[in-house]
Amino acid sequence: MTETDNPLKTLVRDFAPDFAAWLLDVDPAAVRQAQPLNVDLPAGAVHSDTIFLVSLDPERTPPGPPEVLLHIEFQGERSERPMPWRMVDYLGKIAERELDWRDLGRIPLCGAVLYVGDGAGLRDTGDYRIGCPDGGATLAWRYRVIRLWQIPAEELLALGRPALLTLIGQTRITEPARVVPQAMAAIGQVADDEERAGLFAAFTSLLRDEEVIEMVERLMEAMDRGLLMDTPFLRRIREKERIAALAEGEARGEARGEARGEARGEARGEARGEAKGLMEAMLDVLINRFNLAAPTYRRLERRLAAIRDLDRLRELLPIAVRATDVAEFEQALGG
Repeated sequence: MTETDNPLKTLVRDFAPDFAAWLLDVDPAAVRQAQPLNVDLPAGAVHSDTIFLVSLDPERTPPGPPEVLLHIEFQGERSERPMPWRMVDYLGKIAERELDWRDLGRIPLCGAVLYVGDGAGLRDTGDYRIGCPDGGATLAWRYRVIRLWQIPAEELLALGRPALLTLIGQTRITEPARVVPQAMAAIGQVADDEERAGLFAAFTSLLRDEEVIEMVERLMEAMDRGLLMDTPFLRRIREKERIAALAEGEARGEARGEARGEARGEARGEARGEAKGLMEAMLDVLINRFNLAAPTYRRLERRLAAIRDLDRLRELLPIAVRATDVAEFEQALGG
């Protein structure tokens, strides 16, 4: 799972409190801090930033210790060593390093495995026990199993946590035209520019469905100027647009057969190409978000096509993404 391994670890490291709240099943406001720990694990172990000491607010959680050790592991479809054996090693090593054996109950230790890719972790129950003939348990261990590929995208959307919405590309998306724009709009509401850009970078790097990728390209193109983003995704989009606009401008200029005409045609081609791209991106956003009826779509298309001011079109892009309904966008359009 090399393609998703690093993005996931970076995401968890940068937004540890959100993941801690989700995996520990507590109110996000209850997580005061999630401090990464450096623990030497067995060969092939995960990045140390996936082990956290989580501090909880006792007033927002059930009675219990105010601190929890949380280990998060990521796994694709194949593992050289079965995950249950790896996890018992990891958890044992963390316990040996962080807990006093004479007082093992002082700090709880929780583990979680996030499986990515269809079929990954299908047989992993996360609950194992090796018994003794006398009926007792010689060894028992548990960890939470999250099969991202089985989770409905709506489940993460309902949590309302932007960091978790970046995982949607790895979940089961049955209605991409409805879910994807909602997720991106929620991420776009993050106030901090750096955090917002990091979340969008993670979101795009974890996509796997070609149809969804194409939709996200169009939506990110529409959101670009309003969100101050700079991701490999957007750089690729902008480069394609630049090449297309230049090609159109050159074609128009060559048809005129004059150097000046070519330059003017190139400039006009770029402007027309950008205006067309802006209009199409806005219409894509609106139809994906609000399932526009045909008459409404045509009306908006005519009104947008009549706008010649590129700056005005650029101003309307983030409004199309954030508007609560079509009426709100039309009000801005008529302003």
